[in-house]
Amino acid sequence: MSDRTQLAIGRNSISVPRMTKRLVEAVIATGLTSLVAFVILVLNNVLTNRGGWVEGFDVWRAFMRQPAILGTMFLTALVTVLFLSWQRDRLTKR
Repeated sequence: MSDRTQLAIGRNSISVPRMTKRLVEAVIATGLTSLVAFVILVLNNVLTNRGGWVEGFDVWRAFMRQPAILGTMFLTALVTVLFLSWQRDRLTKR
């Protein structure tokens, strides 16, 4: 099995090492998790009458600046991507 794979970016695909692709997938998953946290915190701030959108953004920014939060998000995404990759490779070898 080759240790390179295709990374699709738009309509183009480039050949990259498997671990690079897994790292990019983990970064994308971390970004999506951050976006979900943003939506929840901003909407919570608006709907509970604590302030507006700007105050909600400030709450999200303070939340995302915590190294433990970012580390947990990235570690969870990385472990998930690696586990799914490992599981997929095991199923294709059978």
